[in-house]
Amino acid sequence: MKVKRRTIKKEFVLEGKGLHRGRDNFLILKPNTEDKGIIFLNPDRASKIVADIDSVSSLERGTVLKSGDLEISTVEHLLSAAFAFDIDDLIIEIKGDEIPAMDGSSKFFAQMFEKAGFIEKDDYADCFKADGDIIFENGNSFYRIEKADSFYIECVFENSHPLIGKQSLNIEINEENYVKEIAPAKTFGFEYEMDYLRKNNLALGANLSNAIVLTKDAMLNPSVLSFKDEFVRHKILDLLGDLKIAGLRIRKTKITALRPSHKNNYDLAKLIYTRSKYGEK
Repeated sequence: MKVKRRTIKKEFVLEGKGLHRGRDNFLILKPNTEDKGIIFLNPDRASKIVADIDSVSSLERGTVLKSGDLEISTVEHLLSAAFAFDIDDLIIEIKGDEIPAMDGSSKFFAQMFEKAGFIEKDDYADCFKADGDIIFENGNSFYRIEKADSFYIECVFENSHPLIGKQSLNIEINEENYVKEIAPAKTFGFEYEMDYLRKNNLALGANLSNAIVLTKDAMLNPSVLSFKDEFVRHKILDLLGDLKIAGLRIRKTKITALRPSHKNNYDLAKLIYTRSKYGEK
């Protein structure tokens, strides 16, 4: 399976507070026409980060990348949109330490990528295609990889909260479906966790505009919902962002994910990366 590598056509700017660290961040996203991969740079730091399996440093409530003296938090929503638009190569200059939260979804990132446009490069992207069933289980999470005629994700998310219960979605992953059905799904959290999170320097930038906040039996901000089953859709959004770490396009594969988490998504990405030599390139 030969497809040309892709980057954006025009650069654009992102700025805003991060979801967890709560500080201001300024980003310029540029075409990467010379190198390979999604590369994070900070003009004030010596190091650069290539978003890959080896750069992941933490998976506590989000995906954190680190190399040398440079660390970038909460990359999964931006990488999710990059996955959906088949962006293999990108340069991200950042002044700050976290990707802006925006509205808690990847909708804004998807819109900006669409506006920037895309160009194909001369070299070919690395691809993964399932050639048989692979099952991966860890803790409460279960994943199955199997052959399919396109790329699908079937996700099941369960929670005892009365407004969540059991949600499931089976969807073909392509640009159109992603923009309409996945990108608008916001991140979510529970009110009872906030003290713990903030004592651990997490959720410092979370608010009722960029996160769905659940109380014991209700929701503080139902007006921000885009879907009745928004929770499972956001789980798919996160999964795609974590899979982007493998540096592969996924084709003709179905991934079933039951109760996915960032840690287990990362382990799945490592598994796919390791098995990629058995897939069609």
